[in-house]
Amino acid sequence: MDQRFDFVRRQTSRIVLGRDVTARLPELLRELGARSPVLVHDEVLTPVAERLAAAIGARLCIALPGGEQVKSLAQVGALASRLRASGADRGTTLVAFGGGTIVDLVGFVASVWLRGVPFVALPTTTLALCDAALGGKNGVDHDGRKNELGTIRQPELIAGDVAWLRSLPDDVFAEGFVEAAKMAAVLDAERFAALERLAPRLRARDDDATLVAIGHAAAMKMAVVVADETEQDRRRWLNFGHTIGHALESLAAGALRHGPCVAIGMLAECRAAADHVPTAVHDRLRTLLQALGAPVEFPRAYADAAQLWQLAQHDKKARDGVVPMIVPTAIGTGAVVPLDAARLAKALA
Repeated sequence: MDQRFDFVRRQTSRIVLGRDVTARLPELLRELGARSPVLVHDEVLTPVAERLAAAIGARLCIALPGGEQVKSLAQVGALASRLRASGADRGTTLVAFGGGTIVDLVGFVASVWLRGVPFVALPTTTLALCDAALGGKNGVDHDGRKNELGTIRQPELIAGDVAWLRSLPDDVFAEGFVEAAKMAAVLDAERFAALERLAPRLRARDDDATLVAIGHAAAMKMAVVVADETEQDRRRWLNFGHTIGHALESLAAGALRHGPCVAIGMLAECRAAADHVPTAVHDRLRTLLQALGAPVEFPRAYADAAQLWQLAQHDKKARDGVVPMIVPTAIGTGAVVPLDAARLAKALA
């Protein structure tokens, strides 16, 4: 017997961004057919989350600490146990309300618990709205390595209300636009120029500019995801800045946030691939990142080429000992350049 069976993913994700989205959530969940939702939220959002849970008729409201430490197998197991104890089943919709780490954890659990249950993401940071909540990647950290365990499974709904962003500190608010700049640098010259024009208003936290910039990020990312959901080719372009950036984030062990590490990583990767990246491209990117309020200097406390190279070699994108970087060869387009110890040392010099 020799037969082949071809499976096609059939999943649609709806994205709703704007003002007063909070008031629309009960209707949005009803349209999905969501039954007995369970709301999992960052504990700092408890007052808002409790009101939201009542509005959507959540059977359970679970508070968890935000931050990278929540993305662990121990938390996966603990959350699964809470779900089982509550009587949740395959018809239960898991709803994540928080930043990228909460969305990652809950998305991962939704993709594996009972072999998968419906998932709704309600991102409350610019980083999650521009990147982490988009595209269906759900991961947890393992043995000190970021997102080493993960799945790709799209949420049924991603909804974001600009009002949820107003309490963010300025440096955290800037993080999502770092990811928008990352995408535009290698994918879309026109949107890069748009971000340059929007940067002063984003720095001033203007709501209209914020929604426009998030819309640019969502459009760029989802166009890539639809074309290459499982990262066989084009989706790799979304990793610009993440090869060195993730190594830096791992070495810092929680002392540096993801957005700053990506900003620093992008510029370091441009320097590492200086034979492919024109100086004018590096400088234009640096200027945009500074205008957005992101750091641009490599922190000397973590400028250890040997340790960073060791971490980079364990990057999940590495293949057969080759550690690939995506770098912009001109604004709006890019190329794959292999990172090695010599290039990394050059980036830190």
